[in-house]
Amino acid sequence: MLRARFILLLLTILLAAGSARAAPGVSANAEEALKRSRASEGRVLGEHRLTDQDGKPVDLSAYRGKPVVVSMVYTACDHTCPITTQTVAKSVAAARKALGADAFQVVTIGFDTVRDTPDALRIYAKQQGISLDGWSFLAGGADVMEKLAADLGFTWFVTSRGFDHIAQTTVIDGEGRIYRQVYGENFEIPLLVEPLKDVVLGRTAALDSLEAISNRVRFFCTVYDPSSDAYRFDYGIFLSIGSGLLAVLTIIWWMVKLWREQRMLPPGVNN
Repeated sequence: MLRARFILLLLTILLAAGSARAAPGVSANAEEALKRSRASEGRVLGEHRLTDQDGKPVDLSAYRGKPVVVSMVYTACDHTCPITTQTVAKSVAAARKALGADAFQVVTIGFDTVRDTPDALRIYAKQQGISLDGWSFLAGGADVMEKLAADLGFTWFVTSRGFDHIAQTTVIDGEGRIYRQVYGENFEIPLLVEPLKDVVLGRTAALDSLEAISNRVRFFCTVYDPSSDAYRFDYGIFLSIGSGLLAVLTIIWWMVKLWREQRMLPPGVNN
């Protein structure tokens, strides 16, 4: 239900931009834009060299080894992008508390290749109150940005006000593969944290080590609490397992007791 609502919101945004001039290689059709975004899931990002907020060159491949959350914005935006950044920040804070501060990385990329300079991105990060610990803000040239957008399935339109663009936040696994697209500028926390749980704790990983077993336990016990709008470790699963084990042991004890009593009866006597 939530995802359907966000997709509807996305389509509304894109349809409003239908009369705008599309960026090179980008369809102005909203349905095609959404299809393009969804089709990127499962794709491995190519090599893309960008520049961070400190003016240092960065290859996106350098982030491999840990999952990455990628958000595309333009710094001159005064509404959608700041809201998206704050929503991502809220979800990231919840995910780091549940999964670990170093469990994944966050990257915000400025797609306005004219105005989104490293300085502009650094100022934007400060304005949004974002700590740069584990969170990078990256800029790039037009050629790089066009190729990166194609990889990410990201669509934007040039308008008289600046840009209209698909509101997507991308979860990438430790191998550089796009795992999930999250839509909307003000999405619910679980929509980002749940796919991060998958790629951080390895929901489908083989249970071939103590770490893998520990991660599987954390996966099932780390749950969202709507009342606090946060994730917590639920010990209820251990109580359930303990209760079930106790019930099984009680049944076994009762059966053994009956068997022993039956053995102690004189021959020919039945209960």
